[in-house]
Amino acid sequence: MNKPMVLVIHGMGTHKPGETKKAIADGLNEAAKNFGLVDFDINNEVEFFQFNYSDYLDEIRLKDAEKAGELVKHLSVLQGLGLGEQAVSALTSFFADFDEDEQFYTHWMDVIYYGLMYWGENIRVDLAKKINELMLERELGNRKLHIISHSLGTAVLHDTLAKLFRKDADISAKVPQLDVDRFQIDSIWMVANVSRLLNLLNDIADPNHSVVTSDIGGCTDLLFNVRNEFDPFTWFKQYKRPIENGGRQIKVNTIRELNTHDLQQYMAAPDVADALFANLLDIPAISDTQYQQGVAKHALTSINYNYAQLEDAVNDLSDNDEPQDKVQAIVSVAKALNSFQKTLKEIVDEA
Repeated sequence: MNKPMVLVIHGMGTHKPGETKKAIADGLNEAAKNFGLVDFDINNEVEFFQFNYSDYLDEIRLKDAEKAGELVKHLSVLQGLGLGEQAVSALTSFFADFDEDEQFYTHWMDVIYYGLMYWGENIRVDLAKKINELMLERELGNRKLHIISHSLGTAVLHDTLAKLFRKDADISAKVPQLDVDRFQIDSIWMVANVSRLLNLLNDIADPNHSVVTSDIGGCTDLLFNVRNEFDPFTWFKQYKRPIENGGRQIKVNTIRELNTHDLQQYMAAPDVADALFANLLDIPAISDTQYQQGVAKHALTSINYNYAQLEDAVNDLSDNDEPQDKVQAIVSVAKALNSFQKTLKEIVDEA
């Protein structure tokens, strides 16, 4: 039997070739070991493909950085290149108060470049071509295609699929199109889904009503939405669209690193790995005993924290009005992320 294909799409920041595939594989292999699976390696079970758009954004960012090295100065360079004067002024005022590091700089510039600038369209066209290529292989090679996206990658994937899949698609069009009545992706995994948040920025398609669903008329057979309740990126504009005809919502509530947004840690979570194994692989189902063993071993490596205290912190930081405009969306997430990381570090240090 031909191996299933798994296309992986990274989130914010710089990602070296193969880095995202490794993060996913390492997380899933750790979970498999915790379940008691012997001689298991996910790399032997599927064929990974990676769509990397960070090289493209890095190149643009470096060119602009020659004109302005710091984030607040960088924003002023973008005025007139697709970023309005009012947005530049508000974002510059807010980010001026932050201690800047390279990761912070690249992460937020990626959000701005993709969500507020015209470069996002180039990324979507490139991803559409990649998906079109793999869908052709799926049809001709009798293989299954699954897509795992993380963070900003969930928005890139959603926006691309919303344009790629349509009724009465024109196969002769220069930009790839797929007929939603004829073609379906086997499963889509949205990990730390920010598609609704980015929709505030680019207004391409509302994820609550788009073709990216496993319901009738959707582009996928299965849809899984995965979030960690302690991941600040998922607090605002949460994806709550009902998943009724294939797939489900998966909530993680463990903390193993201060970075609760980490992709590898998402993949190592027992509920996530169990669902992935069951829906991607042709292996015996994880038994209840194996699953409980995996949960117990996973818990041993989790940070010792006061759940009630953290829950209060989450509620305090996320219990605000939903952001309704572009600038407020970016500011809300940045502020919550910065505050929660400080709170989490304090709680961990006291534990």
